[in-house]
Amino acid sequence: MSPEQQIQQAQCRIDHADVMMAEATQLDDIAAQLMAVQRYWGSPNRHIHLTAALADSRAVWHGIQAALAEGTLELPLEVQHNLLILSVYADSKIAACETAPSTEGLSSLIALTRSLAGSLKEWQVAA
Repeated sequence: MSPEQQIQQAQCRIDHADVMMAEATQLDDIAAQLMAVQRYWGSPNRHIHLTAALADSRAVWHGIQAALAEGTLELPLEVQHNLLILSVYADSKIAACETAPSTEGLSSLIALTRSLAGSLKEWQVAA
């Protein structure tokens, strides 16, 4: 392998790691936003904060779906497939929280979001 090819391969790994870290950071931020809503569930402004948090969550999950569709998340095919399934599942959890808000539903979405953020960080380290 030529030095130029090695540099290109290393740059590709760095770019891939940057994308993974950005997605993980966004998911961490969303999880924190959802946890704040859960923490202040009795707040008179809960509906406003919950609506905003769920909209932001949906945007991040749809961003992951778009990245998968565009091929910008360079993960093994099986991992991409599982990530797509998780993102669709998260979308259903978001819809459920919108339809029937509950701390239990929010807990489930928070756990899913935090779990994926942690997994993406592990993939970033492995890359």
